[in-house]
Amino acid sequence: MAFLGFWIREIAGWLLVLLGLFLMYLCLTFLLNPTPLIFHAAILTPFSIVIFRGGIHLLKVAVAARISLRVRRETRNSEK
Repeated sequence: MAFLGFWIREIAGWLLVLLGLFLMYLCLTFLLNPTPLIFHAAILTPFSIVIFRGGIHLLKVAVAARISLRVRRETRNSEK
């Protein structure tokens, strides 16, 4: 059951990373528009950065938890 938690965190992390990148792409299209929407891009940029960084953090936590579980299993098997 603990293995499933890693996958949920990792999938959620990737979804947040992709959402953050999509929002950054929207900010870029707002700025490259023939009539730039600077106010819209300025409001959306911090949200996209926070979402992107949250996804990266979830990915780091999922990998660290998976490594921790693997080390725990290996030390348990070596003690037997």
